[in-house]
Amino acid sequence: MLNDSFKRLKISISIGHLRDVYKGHYEYSQLAQHSGIIHIPYQVSVMSLFEQYRMNIPLFFPSLDLLTEWHYTYRVVNERTWDGISGNIKNASRISGVLGPDIPDPNNEFDRDAIRYWLKFSDFYQWPHIIYFNSTDELVIKLKTTNLAQVSSNMKVYNANFKKNLFEQWRQILQRANLL
Repeated sequence: MLNDSFKRLKISISIGHLRDVYKGHYEYSQLAQHSGIIHIPYQVSVMSLFEQYRMNIPLFFPSLDLLTEWHYTYRVVNERTWDGISGNIKNASRISGVLGPDIPDPNNEFDRDAIRYWLKFSDFYQWPHIIYFNSTDELVIKLKTTNLAQVSSNMKVYNANFKKNLFEQWRQILQRANLL
């Protein structure tokens, strides 16, 4: 799909899979040299997202609508549920009736609305300055036109403020617990 978009839009950008580029192992200093990273998530929370975001590397993710469709059609977020890890996809949780009637079953892999409802809580949909794309064509255009230095700068400011606020929250907690 992505190669088709590059050809159709007549845009040439060098991209590669991290495991192919680095033969399975890379140093953070190598990663930091890249102007951005495209993610097609297999899981709703991966440590590399936190690491790359804190390194201020611009990150590209499919929009919630696109990821919902890709997952429904191709099961790309194959570790979205515990049963999904083993390929044993289900249309309901093992224990029924735990959630209210207005909340879709988190383990239903056959209902787009349920998939979308739970995917929206993924880590990569919670932070500012992540770049979302609605199609591979849009991804290619955003790869070409986005001011990645500005995105990285915005991430750096956000990360600095986040760290400052987090330290203050912990200071207050420890102070209340009389540990300071």
